[in-house]
Amino acid sequence: MATGRSEQLLAVARRFADALPGSVEEVLLTGSVSRGEADELSDVELLLVAREPPSLRALGFDMYQEDSFEEGTALWYTVLFEGEVLEMAGWTHARAEGRLEGILAGEMIDHTRFRWAEAVEHGVPLRTKGVIARWQDCLATYPEHLVERIVLSASEEWLEHPLGVRAHLRPGGRLALASMLAEDMQNVLRIVFALNRTWEPSWKRLPQLVAPLAVAPDRLAERIEDAVARGSLRATRELVRDTLALCPALPRVVLARERTARLLEELG
Repeated sequence: MATGRSEQLLAVARRFADALPGSVEEVLLTGSVSRGEADELSDVELLLVAREPPSLRALGFDMYQEDSFEEGTALWYTVLFEGEVLEMAGWTHARAEGRLEGILAGEMIDHTRFRWAEAVEHGVPLRTKGVIARWQDCLATYPEHLVERIVLSASEEWLEHPLGVRAHLRPGGRLALASMLAEDMQNVLRIVFALNRTWEPSWKRLPQLVAPLAVAPDRLAERIEDAVARGSLRATRELVRDTLALCPALPRVVLARERTARLLEELG
């Protein structure tokens, strides 16, 4: 059941979509509002698609920010509308189609692109000529070949010699350690979502995100929160060990398992 805040922001998003010019052919609501999970800290997230993304500033909207990227094929907007903050991207059709094709073909496998796929799959169309439905149909089935790609990409980060990993424990190395642990946790999550044939979301509201996953280490969200709070290398790599145990026994995975076990032994 959607939260009351979600219903409120959905109504705002619909009125904003109605106020856009006809040249904006596709308007997709994404983020916590589209999932019915919005709270008092939530804003409205949108994807606008047009042959040429318009300048909302020139159209008279109350702009906090408007930036153009990649020769005008993408714009980023922050709009203040009816007292709410609306964050949105404006893309050309060609850019959106290219990203979809690249993701499905395994040419774009980074977290940012997969987050886009998840957002589109679960988004709510506010204006469309049928393109959004086609995209969502394409993303409804997670391509099997991506599972191995993600597992191999993530597990490569755990092949470093234990001495190099333990060097992050030196005095004065807390920032480097925190960065490494955050990367470890994101790679754990990337593997878990891939094993469940599910597009990666943003990592907000982690307990709710991982609860439906059938394949995952025990107490995944709780262990991530604990390891991050304590800055614990041991707790993090124990979670890595348990995640690798769920993966197919590919040569790189087997090697990562061995090196993780050695590191944990050296940590004592």
